[in-house]
Amino acid sequence: MTSAWADAGALLSPLRVGNVTLRNRIVSPPHGTYFAEDGLVSERQLDYYETLARGGAAMIVTGSWAVWPRTMPNSLTNRATDPRALAGHVRLAEAVHSHGSILVAQLHESGRQGSTASHRGPLLAPSPLPDPVVREVPKEMERSEIDELVDHYVRSAEAMRAAGWDGVEILAAQGYGPAQFLSPQMNHRTDEYGGSLEGRSRLLHTILERIRASVGPDWLVGVRMNGSDCVDGGSGPEQAVAVAEALAGSGHVDYLSISGASNETYPLWIADMGHPPGLFVELAARVRERVDLPIVVTTRITSPGQAERILTAGAADLVGMVRALIADPDLPAKVLRGAPTEIRPCVGANQGCIGRVLSGASMRCTVNPRVGEPPQASQPVHIRRVVVVGAGPAGLEAAVTAAEAGHRVTLLERDHHIGGQIALAARVPSRAEFGRILTFLEAELARTGVDVRLGRSADVSTVRELSPDVVVLATGSRPVRTGFSTAFPGRPVLSGHDRDNVLAAVDAFHRPEAVGRRVVVLDDDPHGQATTVAELLAPDHDVTLVCRTVSAGQWGGPANQFALYSRLQRAGVRILAATWASAVGESEVLCHPTHAQQDTFAIPADTVLLATGNRVVDDLYPAVRDELPGVAIHRVGDCLAPRLLDQAFWDGYQAALAVGREP
Repeated sequence: MTSAWADAGALLSPLRVGNVTLRNRIVSPPHGTYFAEDGLVSERQLDYYETLARGGAAMIVTGSWAVWPRTMPNSLTNRATDPRALAGHVRLAEAVHSHGSILVAQLHESGRQGSTASHRGPLLAPSPLPDPVVREVPKEMERSEIDELVDHYVRSAEAMRAAGWDGVEILAAQGYGPAQFLSPQMNHRTDEYGGSLEGRSRLLHTILERIRASVGPDWLVGVRMNGSDCVDGGSGPEQAVAVAEALAGSGHVDYLSISGASNETYPLWIADMGHPPGLFVELAARVRERVDLPIVVTTRITSPGQAERILTAGAADLVGMVRALIADPDLPAKVLRGAPTEIRPCVGANQGCIGRVLSGASMRCTVNPRVGEPPQASQPVHIRRVVVVGAGPAGLEAAVTAAEAGHRVTLLERDHHIGGQIALAARVPSRAEFGRILTFLEAELARTGVDVRLGRSADVSTVRELSPDVVVLATGSRPVRTGFSTAFPGRPVLSGHDRDNVLAAVDAFHRPEAVGRRVVVLDDDPHGQATTVAELLAPDHDVTLVCRTVSAGQWGGPANQFALYSRLQRAGVRILAATWASAVGESEVLCHPTHAQQDTFAIPADTVLLATGNRVVDDLYPAVRDELPGVAIHRVGDCLAPRLLDQAFWDGYQAALAVGREP
C-alpha cells in the first residue's frame, strides 16, 4: 500500500466536532437521493451510504429527512418519525459506523418551496408569498402551526438519537423551512417571529433550544445556513455573520455548514460545470473569521487539491464534497493511499444526480453508473478477449470496466484521440470540465492494461484478426441532415436543407472556416448540441438560436437550464423559442411560430446549422453478427440509440458486467 498523498496533510487530519472526532476533513453533505421506499430506508439507500462510509468520508449527513408528515414532499423522501422507520434507521447507523464514519440526519421542512402535488393541504410559510419557482401561494403559519412544527423537529431528533445516529443538522439554507423565516424577503410577519433579525431568527433558535434540551449536551447538533441568499432583499453576507454569531453564542450548536442561494437563484446552489469551483468559499471564510465553531463549506468542491487549498487557507475546517463523492465514493481512500489520479471526477454535468431528482426519479451519476446499483461480484466467472470499437464515453467505460475485471481488452478508435462527442464539447469554455473525465479515463486505460489502438478504423476483418470472445460496438451516431423536426412530423425534409450554407451543428467544430458571420442554429435535439454550438460561436458570430420547444436547453432541466440561459444571454445569443423553420434560402431562413405556421418571417443567415437529432452508426453490427458466429456482441451508447451522456456510461458499464458471467 502506498503512502498518503503528500499534498493532503490538512485534508487527512482529524478534527474534534462536538463530542466526536472526525477521522479526516471530508464530509458528504446532505443531498436528495430519492432512494427511500414509502418513506423508509431501502436496501439501495443502505448500500449507498455504506459505500460512502467504506470509501472514507468522515461524516455523512443524510438528506433530507422530513420532519412533518403533512408537508412531506413524496414517498421517496425519508420520514424521520414514522415508527416503521426505526429498524431501517438502526441498520443504517450500524452500517455506517462499522466503517468508522459519523452519521448525521439533516432535518428538512420545505415550506413554500414544497409542492401540494403529494398532499392535500396548502403549503405553509411565514408569509403568504409564493416562491418564484414553485409559484403556489402558501398559507401564513399560525402560532399553533409554528409550535407544532417545532415539536416535530424535536421528535425527529429524538427518533434519530434512539436509532443510534450521531446527530442532526437543521436545514436553514437555500430557502427551506427556517431559512424562510430568516429572510426579510420571505418573512413579512409583524409578530414575534418577524420584523427584526432577532424575531426572524426566533424559530431557528427555538428549534435548537428544544432539541438540545431533549438530546443533551453530548449529541451533535449542526445547522446548515446560507452565507448569502444571493437575491435582492434576502439574507446577505452581513446577516449571515450575525446569525452565525448568535448561533455560536447560544451554546446549542456544534458546527455550521455554509451554503447559499435559494430556489430563485438555483443555478448557484447546485452549480453546474459552467460555474467556477468553490462558489461559497469566501462566504464561509467570512463566517469562520467571526465564530468559534467548526465550519463546513459546500458547493463545487470537486477535487482533493482544491479541498486542501481551502483548508490550508483557513477558509473552512471541513469540506463538503457532495457530487465529488457521488462520482467517486472512494475519493478519501484514494487520497489516503496516495492515488489521486485514480479518482473518478465529478464534472458538474448535473444530469444523473440533481437532474434526475428534480424530475422525480431516483439519483444516479452521469459519469459513475455504479451509483444506486447493488454491489457487484468482484470477479467474472470467465476471463474473455474483448474488442471494443469506438472510444467515446460508452466505449471507454466498457473497456475500463472490463479490463478492471481482468478481461483482455483491445480498444479500436478511428480518430487519433479518445472522447467522441464529449471531446468536442470540452472545447467550449463552459463545458471544459468534460476534459477531466477524459483525462481520468485515459489514465484508467493505461492503469488497467487496455491495448489502445488510435487511428484505426475497424471492419469485420480487423475485428476477426483479434480473435475476440466478445465485441462491444460503441461506434456512435451521425447527425440527421434533413432538417426534420419532431414538431412537424409530416415534413420529412426542410426545404433548402441541401444548400451549401446548411451544415450540421457538429460541423462548426470540424469546419469552422465554413461558418459565416450570421448564424442560425435550428434546435430540435435533446442532447444539447445546439446550445453548445451557440456558445462556441457567439464570441465571433451573430447567433440566433431557433428552438421548437417553449424554451432553450430543456434537455438540461432546471438544474442546468437557468444557468444556460444566463450564459447565452450574456454571450448575445438571440433565442426564438416555440419557433421553427419552413425553408432555408441563400441568405435567410424563413421561420414561423410552431403554433401559427402562416405567420412567417425571415432571419438573415449566412450559415444555418442543423441540430435535429442523430442516427445510429451500426454498420459493423450485421457484419460481425453474421461473419463471427459464437462471438457475443453488445451495442452501447449512441450506436444502440442516440441518448444522453449518463446513458452512454450506463450502457458501457452494463456491457462490461455481462462479459464472462455467461454460463
